[in-house]
Amino acid sequence: MRKNLILLFLLIWALPSQASHIVGGEIYYDYLGGNNYKFYIAIYRDCASTGASYDSPLPLSVFTGTGIRISDHDVSFPGSVVLPIIFNNPCITAPTGICTERAIYTVILNLPPSVSGYIVAYQRCCRGPNITNLVNPDDTGLTIKAIIPPGGQNQYINSSARFVNYPPLVICNNEDLNFDHSATDPDGDSLSYELVTPHAGANSMNPAPNPIPNPPYPNVTWGGSFSQAVPLGPGSTTTIDPLTGQLFVDANNLGLYVVGIRVNEWRNGVLISYVTRDFLFRVVNCNVQLSAIVTEQENTPGFISYCQGLSFTFDNQSFGATSYYWDFGVTGITTDNSTAFEPTYTYPQPGTYQVMLVANPGWPCTDTAYIDLILENPFQVDFNFIDSTCFIDNTLDFNSQIINGPPTTQFSWDFGPNATPATSTAANVSNVAFSSSTGNVVTLIGTYNVCADTISKTVFFYDKPNPQVGFQTNHECVGYTQTFANNSTGSNSYSWDFGVPGITTDVSTAVSPTYTFPAEGTYPITLIASSGPNCTDTSIQNITIYEPLTVSFTHNDSLCVTSNSFNFVGNVTGPSITTYSWEFGNQANPSNATSLNVNNVVFDTSGVFPVTLTASFLNCSESASSSVFIFSVPTIGFTISDELKCEPYPAQFINLSQYEAPLLNYWTFGDGGTSTQVNPLHVYQTAGIYSVELTIISTIGCIDTFSLIQQDFITIHPKPIAGFSVDKTETTICDSEVQFTDLSQGATHITYFFNELGSGSTDPNPIHTYFTDGMHYPKQIVFNQFGCSDTTFKSIAIEPFVVYVPNTFTPDGNEFNNDFYPKVGLEPVEWDMKIFNRWGETVYQSTNFEEHWDGTFSGLPCKNDTYSYVIRYVSCAPYANAEVITGHVTLLR
Repeated sequence: MRKNLILLFLLIWALPSQASHIVGGEIYYDYLGGNNYKFYIAIYRDCASTGASYDSPLPLSVFTGTGIRISDHDVSFPGSVVLPIIFNNPCITAPTGICTERAIYTVILNLPPSVSGYIVAYQRCCRGPNITNLVNPDDTGLTIKAIIPPGGQNQYINSSARFVNYPPLVICNNEDLNFDHSATDPDGDSLSYELVTPHAGANSMNPAPNPIPNPPYPNVTWGGSFSQAVPLGPGSTTTIDPLTGQLFVDANNLGLYVVGIRVNEWRNGVLISYVTRDFLFRVVNCNVQLSAIVTEQENTPGFISYCQGLSFTFDNQSFGATSYYWDFGVTGITTDNSTAFEPTYTYPQPGTYQVMLVANPGWPCTDTAYIDLILENPFQVDFNFIDSTCFIDNTLDFNSQIINGPPTTQFSWDFGPNATPATSTAANVSNVAFSSSTGNVVTLIGTYNVCADTISKTVFFYDKPNPQVGFQTNHECVGYTQTFANNSTGSNSYSWDFGVPGITTDVSTAVSPTYTFPAEGTYPITLIASSGPNCTDTSIQNITIYEPLTVSFTHNDSLCVTSNSFNFVGNVTGPSITTYSWEFGNQANPSNATSLNVNNVVFDTSGVFPVTLTASFLNCSESASSSVFIFSVPTIGFTISDELKCEPYPAQFINLSQYEAPLLNYWTFGDGGTSTQVNPLHVYQTAGIYSVELTIISTIGCIDTFSLIQQDFITIHPKPIAGFSVDKTETTICDSEVQFTDLSQGATHITYFFNELGSGSTDPNPIHTYFTDGMHYPKQIVFNQFGCSDTTFKSIAIEPFVVYVPNTFTPDGNEFNNDFYPKVGLEPVEWDMKIFNRWGETVYQSTNFEEHWDGTFSGLPCKNDTYSYVIRYVSCAPYANAEVITGHVTLLR
């Protein structure tokens, strides 16, 4: 879409750093005659900033064209004007808080003709820190200058070019700006335009130099990826027509940007002077209320080509409008218009038309958009050929068809890199041959005028079949049933014949069939592979079938090592060329053999021995394995634990006999006892010395009987009898001394354990005093001279010392519960009881545990209340310590 965006508004960012007031400027001049020049120094300043005000006076310096200082001048401040916000587009909301002012200093200087001409210059700092596209912008100023041509050929008699309009300092992001940045020249010299890099000048340390330095002057330093050609950065476009000065900006990055534009002045083809404008663009997001937008023809939904007929449906992407006016651009008529939102219009003939859309026609806020429309009658081509043929000896004919279009349609064929010929411009092409069966795409392009139609089709060939028969690995070893591998390529169907003579059922259409042959022999295997109709090939290979190997054998087993002889009988099926190999191991004689049957194989040691028979032919072999077992001669032996043996003694016998099979066992224990268990347990009830005999009998393998008698094998010692008495079995803690009396028999050593605090005694008749009440179980252990022992127990009950204190009594004169007294089962050694009222006064005291308190104090009855008591006593238990009981008793009358 081509769209002219009206000048938006004059404004600039407020630049916060010191002297951050510079917006831009330029110098131009008029020749007044008599070597007098009037200079115009235009300075733009942000009056909303905190920077310095205009220079008063302004320092202006004159130099020769080679940079030699001629003179310095102070130009009076002429005053400034605040420029109104020029915002001519009523469809965009104008910003607020903007202030830009302009001062145009003027001065007349007399400059006689010079061989090198003159440079008239002014410097000022600074631009401000918020500038996006410069390095260190808050320490960068500007230098503006005018160029007076040299005196030759009267070029010095010259008035410079001057720009007509000042560009908008703020433009909208993502909106196009078309701005007339042209200049005029009073002398009628030729002008050209270009983007340039502006000059820097002065710095924050010397922001207003007076006088200014001599030329040449440095340029500003562009930051990052910015440059004079791309001052608004990547993604944005800034161009100026070198002949017309039309400035186009497509801004796509927010920020504040320095831009330099130069108008060059040419006289008779020679550059004599130029004027550089140094200014700023501020790119902001604008609040656009209305915009007319028509989708370009190529991007309209449904667009394929310009040759889709003369009817076209427009795509309206406008926003903010409520009414529309369309002019479809047909010359010579006035009926080619519409007020629909998205109209469809049928044009009278093919051609190129400019279509106009006005959004909100006649309103204060309106917008207009244009697009170019190219329309041609429908155009379509096609072609045909015979598809899906066999690749072998292929040639195809291709014939074009004009579905819609004139007979003058031109054709261009592309048959692809595998075709001969590869291209053609004929309408019909015959005998096209292809060198590959895949990847063949044929494209036909038909053209006339601006119309073109392209159609592509894939040419399909049935691949040249390549039948390949594959046999199983070691197929001769498989036997009658064989599975065939199919290694064919370029094929999709198959026919097998397995070559069995005299029958017709030995066939298959499987990809990799399995077939069982009737007998040994050599058979021709035929495979016919096909990739499509009339596209086949055949392969024949012979296969030799052998009877499959099966191997087994039998033998006798489980013989004695002293008299063994094994016979092995082989059972093998297979072809007649089969050979045999036996492996009996190094312990056999013979250790190997090659006959089918082998007799009298003898093993020289006992154990389990593997035997293998292998049958082989060609690369085929099968094996069968078994094992033979050789019994060893039985061994006999037994033992018993080495420990003290006292009557009655449970003797656990350990059978040390060894044999590979179960044995019959017969034991005699020397005391009349017998057993047939393997490891019997026999109890000797009486002390004595006994001989033991074991007999074993083997019933398989090495069949025999073995006996072993061990004289005086076991000695059983007599056991003592523990026994004792006590003089008391029931008593109190106050009478806890007990006399023990030994009643044991045959004992040489006696030990008592009194069952109290680990105490004991080795005295046969000890006396022990118990310090704790309860049940006690004293124990006696006795030993004789052989180390045999016996144990016995007694029980002794000892009554404890107990004090029971009631919590209530009722001294009301009846026969029950008139007195308060603790109940004591045993007589204490010491006793002291005190009773207190709630004020801590002693109302009763006694040292006789049998005395009672009758509830009086000083002969008077005590009132109903709760009283405290403290009882201190020493019990009658041995070595008893004093104890204290405290509590409360309630008196109720």
